[in-house]
Amino acid sequence: MSLSRVLPEDYPLTGDVGFYLTREGRLARLLDYGVISPRLQPVYEWSAGVLREPRLGGLIEQGCPRYAWRPDREVWQPARPRAAVRAVRAVLPADG
Repeated sequence: MSLSRVLPEDYPLTGDVGFYLTREGRLARLLDYGVISPRLQPVYEWSAGVLREPRLGGLIEQGCPRYAWRPDREVWQPARPRAAVRAVRAVLPADG
């Protein structure tokens, strides 16, 4: 997977989160929602401890990243994820 096809080219980000999500490829979206998203809170907490940077905790709110946009639960934790995302989550439970 090429990060140049996943990450925006310019920062700071100027569009809303939906703008970037519509450009995300299927594999990246599957990884984001099936593998990464269910684990965001513990990843941020772990990173803050390892890096000794407690301000990292301020970049996530109830499992939703908040550094570029206001936390939007529906974007990061959709009520009905796609079938492939549900399958990945079933195989790789976040609490396991």
